[in-house]
Amino acid sequence: DGILLKIQLFAKARELAGGKATLEIRLQPGDEAITCEDFQERYIFQSIPELRALKGSAFLALNDEYCLPDQVLNLREGDDLAFIPPISGG
Repeated sequence: DGILLKIQLFAKARELAGGKATLEIRLQPGDEAITCEDFQERYIFQSIPELRALKGSAFLALNDEYCLPDQVLNLREGDDLAFIPPISGG
């Protein structure tokens, strides 16, 4: 059993996910240390393929800090994750 994580979805990401506010995923054993880019590909886009439309423009935040694509995430149970699309408006 891997770690259970909840990823909050906001704005356009929530819309593309059919109104779902939270995505629950279970990490594969050994994936606790994974790059931000690989995490998005392996878990977010695999779970909800429609979110791939935001690839390259949305950000992943871990415990209230934006992650860089090549940044290694050291994920733990209870981490606060958010998938945040670009905000539009003026």
